Amino acid sequence: MAKHTLSVVIPAFNEEDYIGPCLEALVSQVDELHEIIVVDNNSTDSTAAIVREFAKEQPKIQLLSEPEPGVAFARNRGFDAATGDILGRLDSDSRAYPNWASVVLGFFERDDVDHVGGISGLNNSYDSPFRKMKGWWVARQVRLGAMGGDREIRNLHGANMAIRRSVWEQVRDDVSTRKDIHEDVDLALCINAEGPKILQLTDMRVDISPRRALTPPRDFTAYIDSGTKTFTLHGAMTPQIEKALRYHKYFHVLLYVLHRPYDPKRGKFSVAHAIRRSRVRKLPVTADNI
Repeated sequence: MAKHTLSVVIPAFNEEDYIGPCLEALVSQVDELHEIIVVDNNSTDSTAAIVREFAKEQPKIQLLSEPEPGVAFARNRGFDAATGDILGRLDSDSRAYPNWASVVLGFFERDDVDHVGGISGLNNSYDSPFRKMKGWWVARQVRLGAMGGDREIRNLHGANMAIRRSVWEQVRDDVSTRKDIHEDVDLALCINAEGPKILQLTDMRVDISPRRALTPPRDFTAYIDSGTKTFTLHGAMTPQIEKALRYHKYFHVLLYVLHRPYDPKRGKFSVAHAIRRSRVRKLPVTADNI
């Protein structure tokens, strides 16, 4: 019998196009999960209804509500309600690989990881014309030792992470609920300050939507600025991080230009798709703290 129990928390806001496949991927490995908690953060679409339908068939799925808008509030609501001793966290557009739960539990079963408070994994993008290219690049980084391999990192990726409940209780009063910072980076920096290590695993994998690549560069600037604010809040900003954030902003322009003409439904590039007006997803940060 496993020594640990794994709860998975999924914050959700207007995710009717994504929450179904996210839950399907978890239900396929539900025997290894203690519970799946979706926290509806004021959705105005059919997100909650979809989750309720899944819950009728799978009693381990719970739907909670968090009226205070913001990913951090939704995450906190889920983590506080979870009863597993390992707290997993996925985004609504995450699609966990079939062995995701077993990889997470298997890691924390090890005798040499008592010093580790959190883990994160790797991802690729579905519905992207560059999926094969990204897969090749990630595999190369793993071979070079730049990704995965249980290497120590100082960040957590909200779309694919897990922490010990004991660590959450340790940092619960320290994490910020500001809406102009990255809540997953803030959580990681709080864990760093307390001493537990964060490792990146090779086999802890999810696929995610490339939808953020479709954010207009002008809007994406707020996302980059929130990264600066997060590191500055913790006194952790360095010239290297500042440079990386700046390059991320420039790289996003390239991603936007490349993804804009791609129609994922047809699997083709087209001029018509490039010039059509598309619905842009609201970024999970605001320009100002509210």
